Amino acid sequence: MKFSVHLSTRIQDKSRELSLLNCLTDLALEADASGFGAVSLTEHHLHENQGYQNSLLFACALAPRLKQATIVLATVNPALHHPLRLVESCNLIDQLNGGRLVVVFGPGFKDTDLVAFGRDYAQRNALFEQGIRTVLDIWAYDGKGGPLEFAVGTDRGRLDVAANPSSFRKPRPILARGTFNPAAIPDVAARGWPIFTQMKDPAMARDVMAKYLAALNVSGHDAETLRLAREWTSAGKAVHVADTDEQARSEAEAFFAKNPSGAIARNADDMICGSPETVAREMRAFAAAGVGLMICGFLVDLDNLPRLHRSIRLFKEQVMPSVAAMETASSAA
Repeated sequence: MKFSVHLSTRIQDKSRELSLLNCLTDLALEADASGFGAVSLTEHHLHENQGYQNSLLFACALAPRLKQATIVLATVNPALHHPLRLVESCNLIDQLNGGRLVVVFGPGFKDTDLVAFGRDYAQRNALFEQGIRTVLDIWAYDGKGGPLEFAVGTDRGRLDVAANPSSFRKPRPILARGTFNPAAIPDVAARGWPIFTQMKDPAMARDVMAKYLAALNVSGHDAETLRLAREWTSAGKAVHVADTDEQARSEAEAFFAKNPSGAIARNADDMICGSPETVAREMRAFAAAGVGLMICGFLVDLDNLPRLHRSIRLFKEQVMPSVAAMETASSAA
């Protein structure tokens, strides 16, 4: 199982926006240097003062500085973007990061996103599906056989040549689907895409993964497609590590009292929180369930960065090796 540092937090004091952006940049570089397999970004516009809002631009800034980590855009709503501009942006990120990009399509959960960009909220699902179909058409278009005309809501366009730049990974970056709806699992598996979905605990992860892998195994896709789908299928959890369970819980509760909008979670009960041994045990259970990527929302507080860095250090030095050792033992057996 890979691990990702999730760059998503809120800022209430506008005078500290640059400090937060610098902190998130430093976290991405620290994760890359520490062996985290990915850095994940999200997209929320005008919602709870998301630190950077535009994940595509932020990813372009980070990509040339990352040595090995994959960038995960979790999630991007195609209903908010002109489809050609979205393909161009994703291709540019993919080029800058050497093909290490996963684009996770998701419809979002706030009407503020759609309203801000003049989309009809009543057409939310239709625009989302139409957007996915259109970007897939653009990625597949080679400029031959006549022009490609498209429309997504009020966005329209016509292509006579292929999009430029092309993606580093051919024919397009790794694509995935984010959804909380179990009914969407067969569709995601049929596409051969990783699924990013809710997995509250290891028991839920085993149930979700069993259904997804069963559908994936009969999808008829080639071995490489199946490998990537398993490798990048993801769960997301807020994470905090301290020397003891009691200390970790106390610090997490203090964080949420100060930052009620949280970091993936909204309270200590909905996160993975504890000593390195406790957190490793929980992570091993998710790995055993078949989760390919754990997106970790560490608790970012500009007023207590030493606590944040201690949590990440304990995770890197004790949790990640424990999970890797379990997987090595399982492979050997």
